[in-house]
Amino acid sequence: MMAGGHHHHGPSTTGRLAWSAAIFFASFVLQGLGGLWTGSIGLVSDSLENLNDVMVNSLGILSLWLANRRDPDDRWTFGWHRLEVFNSLVGVGFLMFLAGAVGWEALDRLRHPVPIQTGWVLVFAGIGLVLNVLATLVLVPRDRSLLERDANLRVAYLHAFADSLTSVALVVSMILIRLTGWRWVDPAIALVILVVILRGAVLLLRDAVGILMHRAAFEHEAVKAELMGLPGVLGVEDFRSWKMCSHLTIATAHIIVAADRLEDTEAFLEPVERLLRERHGVRHLTVHFETPAMAERHHHRFLHQHEVEGHEHHHD
Repeated sequence: MMAGGHHHHGPSTTGRLAWSAAIFFASFVLQGLGGLWTGSIGLVSDSLENLNDVMVNSLGILSLWLANRRDPDDRWTFGWHRLEVFNSLVGVGFLMFLAGAVGWEALDRLRHPVPIQTGWVLVFAGIGLVLNVLATLVLVPRDRSLLERDANLRVAYLHAFADSLTSVALVVSMILIRLTGWRWVDPAIALVILVVILRGAVLLLRDAVGILMHRAAFEHEAVKAELMGLPGVLGVEDFRSWKMCSHLTIATAHIIVAADRLEDTEAFLEPVERLLRERHGVRHLTVHFETPAMAERHHHRFLHQHEVEGHEHHHD
């Protein structure tokens, strides 16, 4: 038995992502040009953090737009939902390249500090902080629970919040330089911001690889226990879950129920479907119900052996 469908993201999600991306892009341009003019590598690093947010939001919008325009068919059985993952990999590679270039310059300036216009840096950093806070607030929906249910919105919000914190750190570092004259603080704070950027890139890379490797979408043993708590459910076998992208979770299962005939198992579908959808975000579910007699004759084993010579696949 099968239940499925698209998980459509309303205009509120894409609209908030678009507005936030536009504000972050303005901050990226302003702080980037300001950093080049004032000589502050810290300001340039903070502008890269803004660019990171622009990429995260834009990739989210692009992947949702493409996925919703391409319906599943016999050739593309899940449409284009997985484009989001490849977009993420491209974005991570580009971001790490830029971070590496700025990091190299920051290390050089640690050894050979250069003069910077701290007053103007404070002006640019202050404006950037205001824009970053505004871009973060734009992502907060009226219904706060949507942040937990919508993966794209949650990721964008966490990135934006971290970016606001780095802007605060940059402002504090400029004040410290004006008070002490320690010019090495500027490249030092740049390296700290780059660590934040690289950490976000590594987490994004981890999630993308996890999706490509079909990592389980949630803790299976805990979910099996929840399913076993439903009335009439005697066992859960061959349970699998994975993500097609960040917002489309798929699951399959063999569920043994207290029924004498297969025709009597239909009543168990709705409770199972509702539990997996509401508690674990499953949007596409395939369930194979079995009576106890059927379960005794069926061995739930998954054997997958790659033979070197014949390249044979054995499934049982």
